[in-house]
Amino acid sequence: MGREARALTAVARDGEIALLKRGADRLWRLDLLPSLCLGGLVLLGVLFYVWQHIQVVRLGYEIEQLQGERIALLRREKELRVDLSRLKSLRRVEEIARRQLGLTTPASGQVITIE
Repeated sequence: MGREARALTAVARDGEIALLKRGADRLWRLDLLPSLCLGGLVLLGVLFYVWQHIQVVRLGYEIEQLQGERIALLRREKELRVDLSRLKSLRRVEEIARRQLGLTTPASGQVITIE
């Protein structure tokens, strides 16, 4: 009977230990849940900060690139305005009329003024 009693006692102890262990696991999980939630929130905050910083850096590079393009376009606009004024020059138009079209300055009798 001694062995049987010890065996039953061991089984009872194992059952009690299992129940206590389950209860402790539940408490541990409940204790761990707020810590995990807090850790998750901190992680989300850090990830948001890093994402925001990366966006600021990316936008800074984009602004620099666009400013360079703007300067190049302003330079090109100035060149085109100079070309336009050169092409509109009366001296140039008169020279083309004489060389390419064979026109000459009209004589005094060829001009008729209408009022």
